[in-house]
Amino acid sequence: MPALRQFGPTTLIFCAWGALISGCAGMIAIDYEPVSSLRGQGELTLVPFRYEAADSGRVQAQEVERNQAAKTKLFLSQEISTFFTEALRKELARSGYRIAQSGLLSISGSLPRFYLDWTDEREQRFELRATYHIRSGDRTVFTWDCSSAQRGPNRLAQNGVLIRRGTADCMQRFIQASQDANVI
Repeated sequence: MPALRQFGPTTLIFCAWGALISGCAGMIAIDYEPVSSLRGQGELTLVPFRYEAADSGRVQAQEVERNQAAKTKLFLSQEISTFFTEALRKELARSGYRIAQSGLLSISGSLPRFYLDWTDEREQRFELRATYHIRSGDRTVFTWDCSSAQRGPNRLAQNGVLIRRGTADCMQRFIQASQDANVI
């Protein structure tokens, strides 16, 4: 800390600003808004999803996977597993399900892929793979895998849009598939 005292607050602000614009790291906050038009009812319990890239140590819990050659890192303002679990909670609630601490059915899962990177200087893509499990007691009654790929302009402002679209796509298809299978 003594080394920092020689710099004034203005210098530190300029240094932090320079680090952000030079491509070191970026952070985005995504306020996920549910979009599901599906309807259902019943009581469900949500178990936090696992983010496999963070669990294996490839990235930090808030970090979006990127190409290893990328010069920048991208972080969500919250852990990715929390973002995804809360987005599912919102989608299920919007559809009419009640989220409880101990429902008869519990939903859990993992995120094998949560990846955002450029495809060329004008375009980027977000790739999501999610595995959902619905359990009744100790028995798995339904498992469903989803993949979603979203493309858009290679601009920082599009990152959140692509992540939101991919997440909503998988959530809606999961709810529809579990309803079609008469599980929820």
